[in-house]
Amino acid sequence: MSPQIVVLDPLPIEVPRPLVLLRLGYRRPDQVPERTALLIDAVIAHGAGLLAPRAVCGEFDVVTVPPDRVQIAGAIRSASKSLHERLDGCRRALLFAATIGPAAEAWVHELAEAGEMTRSLLADAYASAAAIAMGTAIERAALLRLKEAGLEATKRYAPGYGDWDLSDQTPLCALVEASRIGITVTEDHLMIPAKSLSGVIGGR
Repeated sequence: MSPQIVVLDPLPIEVPRPLVLLRLGYRRPDQVPERTALLIDAVIAHGAGLLAPRAVCGEFDVVTVPPDRVQIAGAIRSASKSLHERLDGCRRALLFAATIGPAAEAWVHELAEAGEMTRSLLADAYASAAAIAMGTAIERAALLRLKEAGLEATKRYAPGYGDWDLSDQTPLCALVEASRIGITVTEDHLMIPAKSLSGVIGGR
């Protein structure tokens, strides 16, 4: 029987203002010039209405073979040492793909094309912060799901991290049927919309 693919739509997320500031290089609110702070607040208010975070995930069998071989669902075969270390001892692998949707990204491009480069930069930082918040939400959901199965969750890991080849993003997205939430993968193994995530969370 094929693994059940679960669609999380919507995937509730919260994008804290300090995270947006960090994406812009500000570690403290008092570092932000007053005019810039007003622009950031306006961008956050508008950007929040453009987010459509959603995800797909599924649990698959994982096999780790010393010293560095990893096989997931028979479709992902990797010689990544970092992936092997992350999944060593895991019985299951929860694969996922997620996106904040295309609207925020389109807004960033519209601002740039209109010559509003400052607002475009701020909007891109907000969208990036939203993607980070989405990853945190996925980790929480995976933790609960794996806990119900009596498994302890690892931290999430993704193709392109460390020595895990980005090319594995293509079979990963195919396994979880990422197209169901509007994600496509290019010939270069990049996801569209760009503010999208994929990865694995092990259960041991």
